[in-house]
Amino acid sequence: MNFTQLRCFIKAVDNSSFTIAAKRLNFSQSAVSKNIKDLENTIGVTLINRAHHRISLTNAGSYFYRVARNIVDDMDYTVAYLQSQKGNPKTLLRIGVCDTPLEQKILPIFLRNLRKAGSNLNVQFVFVLNNSIGELLNHHVDLCAIALEDVEVVNDVKFEPLIDGQVVVACPLDSPLAKKERISVADLKEQNIFLLDPNSSLNVQLNFQTALINSLGMDHIKFVQDFLAMDIYVRGGWGYGILPNFIADTQSKDIAYVPIDYHHISPYGIAYMESFSNKSVLKEVITTLEQSIKEYRQANNK
Repeated sequence: MNFTQLRCFIKAVDNSSFTIAAKRLNFSQSAVSKNIKDLENTIGVTLINRAHHRISLTNAGSYFYRVARNIVDDMDYTVAYLQSQKGNPKTLLRIGVCDTPLEQKILPIFLRNLRKAGSNLNVQFVFVLNNSIGELLNHHVDLCAIALEDVEVVNDVKFEPLIDGQVVVACPLDSPLAKKERISVADLKEQNIFLLDPNSSLNVQLNFQTALINSLGMDHIKFVQDFLAMDIYVRGGWGYGILPNFIADTQSKDIAYVPIDYHHISPYGIAYMESFSNKSVLKEVITTLEQSIKEYRQANNK
């Protein structure tokens, strides 16, 4: 078994095609097929069903894919890290992010502030929405911007809070609820509500979304795939979106974000493994993020 065989297997699965995998790897199709067949012969099980020019994974293949993906990703991250360090006096720092509207506003401020301070950090952002714990445990990221509830199940993960958690309602500006200082669950009855798809949501969202569904039923609730889709529907006046405050872009001029009468949710902040030893880097990141959030809020209040 070798990395070439693993890469051929992963590419074929990711693209559901030997042909596309061959193009992506700059191999011949026969070379990709042979590498995967040799891999199957080595471990003694069939990983891929081959029928009607389409491929699918066997049960063993599904399990092996997850393991192989972690092995190859670990090696790629390790090589990238070592190459980045070669002749580079800067400290590489990989930060996991969820690409939320709030992060899109705050992180550029964060980078500008690091540059102003003459920081020695070389920051790389890694998208971790559905696998924040896995990315931390596998050391694919050094720090992770996430809600506490998404990482607190692991004892070795530490957390520094940055923003208190609260559920808010995204309201079209011309809607009745946009004029309220606080919205109750009763206010949402018979209203069209948009929630984020549970398969692409943070864990912290799932609990309050479940509570809302239990209170309101499903007749007027629709799930959307991502934050952008929710934003579009709300701006178009099709209903109300419900989400954590640390996702929402509260600087938006077309949407009013009003707190909902719901208990506070877990805070948003920075998670890291207990083994993360560079305390000076951690302090620099936390301090700079706190300053960046403060600047964002000050601009929002103007």
